[in-house]
Amino acid sequence: MRASIERTIRRTVARALVLAAAAICAGPAIAVDRPFLATNSAAAQEDDDKVWSVESWFARVGNVHSTSIAPEYAFNPTTSIQFEYTRARDRAAGSTEQEFELEFKVLFNHIARDGYGWGIVPLLIFANESGAGWRYSSLGLTLPYTLELWERDGALHLNVGAQKARDARREFHYSAALERQVFKRTSLFGEFARQGDVTLLHGGVRHWLKKEKFAVDISALRSRAPGSGENGWVLGLAWYDL
Repeated sequence: MRASIERTIRRTVARALVLAAAAICAGPAIAVDRPFLATNSAAAQEDDDKVWSVESWFARVGNVHSTSIAPEYAFNPTTSIQFEYTRARDRAAGSTEQEFELEFKVLFNHIARDGYGWGIVPLLIFANESGAGWRYSSLGLTLPYTLELWERDGALHLNVGAQKARDARREFHYSAALERQVFKRTSLFGEFARQGDVTLLHGGVRHWLKKEKFAVDISALRSRAPGSGENGWVLGLAWYDL
């Protein structure tokens, strides 16, 4: 697994950031790959065959504090399933939201062979708001595309998709993310995402404490909606090839 195309923090300004930033709408409660918040990778890792990975992250956006954990199982390099749990608390409102996401990813080619990858990612989300009980929240579909750059020291990721929240209209979303290794075991990354009238700007650094096994990332973000904006930070930890 190369640092330039590693997987990871869900995966999205999912609901935690929706609460926090006031709405990238259940979405980026879209599927995502760490260290990004709203972008999915289409880079098949050749060594991802019948292995587990676990990603976790802690975020603060405005008054909202959230914690997420996302175990993922790779059946083979091009097919995987991920389970993600997020708990977010808005200290100003005194409310708590929990979310469970089920994501299934299928890639249609190998980036190591072709220099690019593409696939499809459907997902299903359930939410529990302020202890009201678990219920269906939304479903979505993302089409990811990844292009290798800088002789495999970096990658460009492009996503388009749609999400339909319960009792709400369907919304389309898109994102672009770039990552590049700048030092041994260290990469910089950044992304731009938009869903509805909400825009996300996010970027930071990831370092492999143990190559291809254990990574840590730290980043800053800015979420903007008409008439409002929120700043925040994210700290992520990820274990691979378990």
